Amino acid sequence: MAKFKPGLTPPNKYAEKSLLTKLLVAINTDDGEEDYDTTWYPNGFGSNQITMGNDNTGSCDAGFRFVRPSIPNNAKITKAVLQVKAAVNSTKRPKYLVKGAKEVASNTFAAGARPSQRAKTTASVAWDIAENWVQDTWYETPDIKAVIQEILDQAEYTGKALALVIEDNVSTANHYENIYDFNSGQANAARLILTFGPNI
Repeated sequence: MAKFKPGLTPPNKYAEKSLLTKLLVAINTDDGEEDYDTTWYPNGFGSNQITMGNDNTGSCDAGFRFVRPSIPNNAKITKAVLQVKAAVNSTKRPKYLVKGAKEVASNTFAAGARPSQRAKTTASVAWDIAENWVQDTWYETPDIKAVIQEILDQAEYTGKALALVIEDNVSTANHYENIYDFNSGQANAARLILTFGPNI
């Protein structure tokens, strides 16, 4: 991958120049819902919606894969957030953990390659929903830069793809959110916003 080339400022010191990139889910099998650590739904469970949290039967998790991040190999992530779009109005209060798939080149999700079957990053970020969600509104996780950096810091990381998982974190029964799946239209699918600068 290309080296990151920061700008110069007098007297010839490196500037902390930050770049912003937005990654999108690109195909239908790159997002979906896993129910109870057993069943993968690439279109979400129903109505092209992904349920995240506790649906009163058990935990529902979500997986998202982003291809070709094109992040320079000496870059330092300064901020990262995952954004999802609410598919319904909600007053629920689920609790989540955001983790990364600890893989050098994440493959797409499938029945035999579900989120629960992937090795995960040591780093994780809690995301407790504390506000009502409004349909067709974007919501974002807290900063998950530690999760992304752990993926990038793998010695054999290829830059081909990375995957994230939102896991239910012991939400109270019947507390969950519904978000749009890629199959509802790419414009509705989850997106990963990265800010990075030189690692100098």
